[in-house]
Amino acid sequence: MSSTTPIYTNKFSITILGILSGLCWYLGNGLVGDFWFLVWVAPVPVLLIAYTNSGSMAFTASFIAYLIGRMSWFSYLVRVATLVPAIIFTLILPLVFALIIIAARQVVKKTNAWYSVFAFPALFTAFEYLVFKFSADGTAASVAYSQANCLPLVQVVSITGILGITFFVTLVPSAIALAWYFRQEKSKSKWVMISTGIPIIAILLFGFLRLNSNSPTNTIKAGIAVLDEKAHNTSDRPNPEKDSRTTAGYLQQVSKLAVQGAQVVLFPERALSLDKLSGDSIIKALSAVAKQNHVYIITGYTNLRGEKERNSSLVIDANGNIVLDYDKRHLVTGFESQFTPGNQIGLFKFAGTQMGSAVCKDMDFDSYIRQYGAEKPSILYVPAWDFIVDDWLHCRMAILRGVENGFSEVRAARLGRLTISDQYGKVTTEASCSNSQSASVVGDVSLQHTDTLYVRFGDWFGVLNLLAALGFILIGIVKRK
Repeated sequence: MSSTTPIYTNKFSITILGILSGLCWYLGNGLVGDFWFLVWVAPVPVLLIAYTNSGSMAFTASFIAYLIGRMSWFSYLVRVATLVPAIIFTLILPLVFALIIIAARQVVKKTNAWYSVFAFPALFTAFEYLVFKFSADGTAASVAYSQANCLPLVQVVSITGILGITFFVTLVPSAIALAWYFRQEKSKSKWVMISTGIPIIAILLFGFLRLNSNSPTNTIKAGIAVLDEKAHNTSDRPNPEKDSRTTAGYLQQVSKLAVQGAQVVLFPERALSLDKLSGDSIIKALSAVAKQNHVYIITGYTNLRGEKERNSSLVIDANGNIVLDYDKRHLVTGFESQFTPGNQIGLFKFAGTQMGSAVCKDMDFDSYIRQYGAEKPSILYVPAWDFIVDDWLHCRMAILRGVENGFSEVRAARLGRLTISDQYGKVTTEASCSNSQSASVVGDVSLQHTDTLYVRFGDWFGVLNLLAALGFILIGIVKRK
């Protein structure tokens, strides 16, 4: 039997393979990272179908499989984007995935060459790169975030950005499928395994070595506190009575965390509300408590102090002085249309050490956070506000920015998780307020900044894959003619 002889032409077998692929996508690329390893094999069944059946069969199987997988996000998308956009988004990604499979199939069929193993990962990675550049949600839809719990693999983002993970998790199944497809042509099968095995082993080996190469020697203690969700003013309008109670509640948390050794205290996104009348008195109270407890206070707040409404982060040092008043740059479509975006990154000094603050969705944009990386902060403090079901996913998305740019991260999310992570993506302290209840933690934060090739060279890997994808498309066209 030659490698081009159809193997999976039985409709029942194709159906089972398609469902299997869909279930792997559903479990592996959901809102939690428990089954990250399934993403490594999820495309294998549909790739085998594509290589051994007609284009229409390949398209149908691929579309259905990825659609099953995307259903793990559907209820979340309905909540954050409403029903119609959720349906559109859920259908568009399987359509694109099916087209990528068809394009990869074209390259494999027309070239019948071992190097066609790189077609699927290059095409998929190039697609994600274009999404990152033009989407209003930045990198939020990337399959790379499913791997956040696989720390050895995560280390590659310090070189390539998260697209290195995307390439890896699409190269592995491509290698498996094509090695099987060429199983009777030993030379081609061997070159498939050699050409993919070397980078796969190199990426994982690099990750293991990087994780074990350094341990933090210089740390500070950071405290994080989030009050019961009912305590917050959830509107963008002043509520003097509630705002006063909320401020008092957070000021009490400063003293409690300072007793536990916290040198910096972080509150979540829009924890407080400051308007023209109350702003000065609230800032004065924060300054007094910061000075009294010898701590830095960093809080997200609804900024109603000027002519334009903003979503901001305020940093007050241990002497009670404002050292940063940062305005959120990337606003959530549909939820934050009332706010005016900021136009510059937020940096400040702590005992002579460079640090910074960004707010929630800012962390979804790799190119934007790379501007922070260029300034070499040791720690980034992130007030945030999540949607309960995405508590794991959204905090891990932010944590990968720290690995890309070589800084530790302290993140406080309303309706999410409170996390402290190092520059390798390791979560060292974590708590949850996803149940709408109050939560607080104190933990050590590494002050070590690590230089990364990603900060130096930026999107080089995305550009490389885009060029490779165009080359594969051209090869498919030329060969067809």
